[in-house]
Amino acid sequence: MQARIPQPGPPPIAAPRAMIGALVIDLLLAALATLMLSILVVGAVIMVRAAQSGLDLNTLGQLGRDEALRLVGSDGMLVLLVLQNAVFVGIPVVRVRALRREPLHVLGFTAPRPLRLVMFGIGLSVLTLILNGAAGAVFVALGIRQNQAALYPLFAGDYAGQALFLLGAAVLAPIGEEVLFRGYLFGSLRRLAGTSRLWVICAYGVSALAFALAHSLAATEGVLGLLIPSFLIGLALAWGFDRTGSLLPGIVAHALNNGIAFAALLTCVNNPGACPQL
Repeated sequence: MQARIPQPGPPPIAAPRAMIGALVIDLLLAALATLMLSILVVGAVIMVRAAQSGLDLNTLGQLGRDEALRLVGSDGMLVLLVLQNAVFVGIPVVRVRALRREPLHVLGFTAPRPLRLVMFGIGLSVLTLILNGAAGAVFVALGIRQNQAALYPLFAGDYAGQALFLLGAAVLAPIGEEVLFRGYLFGSLRRLAGTSRLWVICAYGVSALAFALAHSLAATEGVLGLLIPSFLIGLALAWGFDRTGSLLPGIVAHALNNGIAFAALLTCVNNPGACPQL
């Protein structure tokens, strides 16, 4: 890994308690908006497509998981991801630029040496893949399997739908999540921590835990098998942001991690029986 890339220093913190209060409020708003969008978008897509297919409410109530996912479709999920990640970016930008009147480089919107930052992000992606793979292997050995992938609208041979979902998972999600969890949450906590080693550790832990909890909601089984790897990845990505002051390495690492994991998942989806554990 390369040395820290110098960045312009953030403005001094005038009201630490106000910043913490704003962080709590904004995270709750992001969580509530995500929940409401999930209900409204998925519900609206299902109702529209059910009406187009001539399905009544009784028939809808009897649909299995796969049938419901087919109604939502990858395009419906892409719309949901676009809106959710717009919220993830919008809340921090409004808070920092419009309310705090601070420059956006506070959130990591800066890339003075883009090629160097991209290379750093590629190296960081190797670290996240190792952490994810090692933690996943441990949980598989313990018989703990999370079912996040089973809740995606992915079906064998639906290559157009898979491409749409890949766009959301490997492009949109890394941007929105890095802005919210690294640029805004970790960046704010790191500024509050100053030179205190204990509070720096807390900044890492809190931001990684929030990141992990957000991802754990995507599974209904084996949640621990998703929570712990996500927490470790959150720590690594926070370290990348702390070291460079830029969102670019984290976005690159996050995108590569998601893209490679998604490519492995699609191999299983398009070759039924090849991954019996899926």
